[in-house]
Amino acid sequence: MATGPTPERGAPRSGIVLAGTVVLDIVHMIEHWPDEEQIAFIRETIEAPGGPPHNAAAGLVKLGAPFPVTLQCLLGDDAAGDTFTRIARGYGLDTAHIIRVPGKTTDTTHVMTSRATGKRTFFFRPGANATMTAEQLLPANGSGKIYYLGSPGLSSSMDASDGWRHALRAARARGYKTAMELCPVPPRLQREQVRPCLPLLDYFIVNDSEAEAVSGIPVTVDGRFDRSSAERACAMLLSLGVNDLACIHHPHGAVAVRANGETLFAASVNVPKSDIVGTVGAGDAFYAGMLFGLHEEWALSECLALANASAATSLHSATTSASIRPWRDCLAYAAEKGLRAP
Repeated sequence: MATGPTPERGAPRSGIVLAGTVVLDIVHMIEHWPDEEQIAFIRETIEAPGGPPHNAAAGLVKLGAPFPVTLQCLLGDDAAGDTFTRIARGYGLDTAHIIRVPGKTTDTTHVMTSRATGKRTFFFRPGANATMTAEQLLPANGSGKIYYLGSPGLSSSMDASDGWRHALRAARARGYKTAMELCPVPPRLQREQVRPCLPLLDYFIVNDSEAEAVSGIPVTVDGRFDRSSAERACAMLLSLGVNDLACIHHPHGAVAVRANGETLFAASVNVPKSDIVGTVGAGDAFYAGMLFGLHEEWALSECLALANASAATSLHSATTSASIRPWRDCLAYAAEKGLRAP
């Protein structure tokens, strides 16, 4: 595989390329999750771009990233693809690197969000992502700083061809730091696809269930985040090959461990229930905050603070990115509401 262009020697690197599987989310706000053969009323339906690469990219733009943010993905040549592109542009994303695949539909996810519990259930219809290749996801130039890839398990072509590792290997050859985000696919599939990628990753940021699937170590006890277990899981991820940073987030807080031994816990923002509209995309918003800080070479404590604050403001809308604020405003909101008790 060709390594592609590289920047001039000594030139500063800047920008984040976010590539991989995206979807059009069709978010249904339902009163409750029904039993089989029972009815639940849909009170509101909202369409919005989704999928980890889009959500993190939109989050970075909404946070006010002072560096280039590039989205690379595949869409079908259908109305859903038009809707995705129109809304993404409205967020301020550069859509020049979106590939429209003739004769294919756009991947869509129907997200059922229960107003009673705030929990989400996903119904996924595959589309253009099934044709994706590693070459289509490679950075267009060699001047960026971080290459983010998501998400194994949603593209049959990438899953079957070892495409995720090919893309990461090529990005590293072009001088990028690498990161990967996951999505809620079955744990066995997640483990099989992700573990071989870990030695090609500098940053690996996941939620509690993803951490358990990949590391084999549960990080929740009776539904609550267990800090010591999360630290062990991060250490396991580093031992499996992650080069710099392993981080696990949960609604109660986040643990981060660096290869140099630095270990931190950060409690999440104490968001009032009255402020919460939906939780879809909160993990992606957390990741956007981490990427922002890592790109700007902030202290790890500052990265975690912005990540938690970004996730908190994302809860104010039913979609993934609409309510994320500029980064200083996110931190101000977190300061106003305070943090959860450890």
